[in-house]
Amino acid sequence: MKNMSRRLKATAMSLVMAVSFVPAMASVSASAVSVSPSLSSVINTKKDAEITELGKSIPVGDKYLGYISDLAKSGLKTVNITFTPDFTGNFSCGFGIGIKDAPYWMEYDSVKGFVDSSDDSVKIASTEVACKAGEPVTIGFDLSGLDLSYTAKTEKYPGKFEFRNYYAGEKDGSITVDKVEANGKVVTPEKPDDKPNNPDNPDKPVDNVPHNNKNTSGDNWSFKDNKDGTATISSTVARQIEFEEPIILTQGYDEDTYAVSEEGYKEGDPINSYKFTYSDFGISDMEGVTIESLTAVIESDEEVDTFMYGGGLNVIQMSDADTEYAKQLAGIAGKEKASYWYNDCGEDQLKEFEEAGVEFKIKPAGGATMTGAGSYIEAYWEVPAEVQPFTGTKINDQISFQYWYGTKAEQEEDAEEPAKVESVKLKSAVLTYTKTVTVPYTDSASKKVKETLTHGDEKTNALHVAYADLGIEEDMDVYAIRFDISAKSPIGKLVYNVGSTVTEKISDDYWYQEDADYCVLNAGDKAEIMWIVPSRVAGKNSETNGINPDPETGEVYFGYYYGEADSISIDNIEVYYELPETTTTTTTTTTTTTTTTTTTTTTTTTTTAESTTTTTTTPSKPKVTLWGDADEDGKVNINDAVLIMQSNANPDKYSLTEQGQVNADVVDNGESGVTNSDALAIQFIESRTISTDDFPMTSAQLDELGD
Repeated sequence: MKNMSRRLKATAMSLVMAVSFVPAMASVSASAVSVSPSLSSVINTKKDAEITELGKSIPVGDKYLGYISDLAKSGLKTVNITFTPDFTGNFSCGFGIGIKDAPYWMEYDSVKGFVDSSDDSVKIASTEVACKAGEPVTIGFDLSGLDLSYTAKTEKYPGKFEFRNYYAGEKDGSITVDKVEANGKVVTPEKPDDKPNNPDNPDKPVDNVPHNNKNTSGDNWSFKDNKDGTATISSTVARQIEFEEPIILTQGYDEDTYAVSEEGYKEGDPINSYKFTYSDFGISDMEGVTIESLTAVIESDEEVDTFMYGGGLNVIQMSDADTEYAKQLAGIAGKEKASYWYNDCGEDQLKEFEEAGVEFKIKPAGGATMTGAGSYIEAYWEVPAEVQPFTGTKINDQISFQYWYGTKAEQEEDAEEPAKVESVKLKSAVLTYTKTVTVPYTDSASKKVKETLTHGDEKTNALHVAYADLGIEEDMDVYAIRFDISAKSPIGKLVYNVGSTVTEKISDDYWYQEDADYCVLNAGDKAEIMWIVPSRVAGKNSETNGINPDPETGEVYFGYYYGEADSISIDNIEVYYELPETTTTTTTTTTTTTTTTTTTTTTTTTTTAESTTTTTTTPSKPKVTLWGDADEDGKVNINDAVLIMQSNANPDKYSLTEQGQVNADVVDNGESGVTNSDALAIQFIESRTISTDDFPMTSAQLDELGD
């Protein structure tokens, strides 16, 4: 079993996520100050030790606490809180308030409004605002829909309210609450950008990069019970690789230049790009995978001022995202055989292509520019949203990072042109992707664990938990496992791996663990990690589910390899499983025996009933009406391929019916469900390479079509 510590560079940004919170029961004495409930009233400073004084500094993790009755005796409809930050940046806060009846406490969710947080599984979306050091900020809450408690002390929950500092600037910021006003107009402050311009390094802004993906902040998973014996599970994760020797990237030498030269490219020639395969990052199957972003870690021997870069990746051949196919159709030199690829290009280059007659169905993005880059650069490149549904479906498909242009931080005053940084070193990379699968589902089992792991010590950095202790029995098929993690300080980049006992069909040593580690880029002090069992283990390459929850030996493993926090706590583990439905069939066999004598022929018939009981799995899926007809319109065309890709990329917005799923599963039918491979196969129908009579087909047959 793999159990090792890894030393990796950690990124700076940490995000403290809001969690549901119910105040502890308390018995206090407070002398309420009579305040008029009309229009605007201001809470006074309290001497009571439990009530927070106005003007007191509130660091991350702390709260401002007050009584509702100090704001109003009745009729409280709004509350506005004014505070002054000692930092510049984003501020995340939480607000909770006591109500008269069960559940006695409500939390403010920035999306849903006030919600019941008494269930630990409820996740509260914190409220974020933009702050500048020393400049007061007012944030308001509409309480008109709540039946508030004005009792200062009760046996259950006092009539309190709480305003909490979850995240301030980077991690050490604090706020000072100046005043709390009742029944005024609700103030809505300026919100920060939905996502940082450069998620891995917000101090070094990047221009022109789209921001469509979920990034990885430790809670990017979703689960939907489809109520038909299946569930759709989605998880956004990141995988990191490091090079033993750095890759040298040299500006001015790109693949297109070599493609039109007489000599062509030879190994060892200078080049400005590097291509990674998805298998380089440890991805063992591409079922339900949408590639979202690539972050390249770059080092330079010289301080860099301007740093320009771009990216590209394999896409479905001849799709709208295939920019190289568009160039091929326009007769661009060097593109005679080019295809299967999307690529960014600079503004001038894009203009040249369009003037040469290239008609892009999806306009290429213009790369990215970083200013004041320095000598250690985390260059974040995201796959444009419109390209994501068309990304490649094979583990050996590629994604590239390209160094376009760089200038030195120190320049000679009278130089005619900026001094360039000719070459930089590619040290490591992080690939972020979302995996969405629909799997058989019956129920889940969870268990509070509260186990502490310390990275850097092979004796204490890993957790082994028996499936039996988690409530998983031998006849249950496991498809996903979630780990709820917390720490006493920000974790930063959390590097981890997951393992499990498996059947002999999966591994001779009855153990499975992926080669490359996972990481959460911005874990904060809490993270929820959803591990979706790879399809080759969950059934694609085996007749049955390959996870082995044997009551004596079956176990799941979690290894904490690196993070800014020395230790983390595994608080809870939840296992999602299927208990296959079975039917019992009784078969009766009748045997007839005939006996004959010499004097009298007597025929005796004896009937013996023998009952045999067999157990079979009950089929539930409908039959195929037309192979490839995902949208059930009676035809097979590009619309079916697009719907499949959309449903895989965004299942909450696009979905296939049960009949559509059966029709669409044309590649490796019955093994891996509906994936982008099915969409690719249907594209070959559109190009008249094959017909529906060729369905269903295997992955090997599909690969031959693409060669």
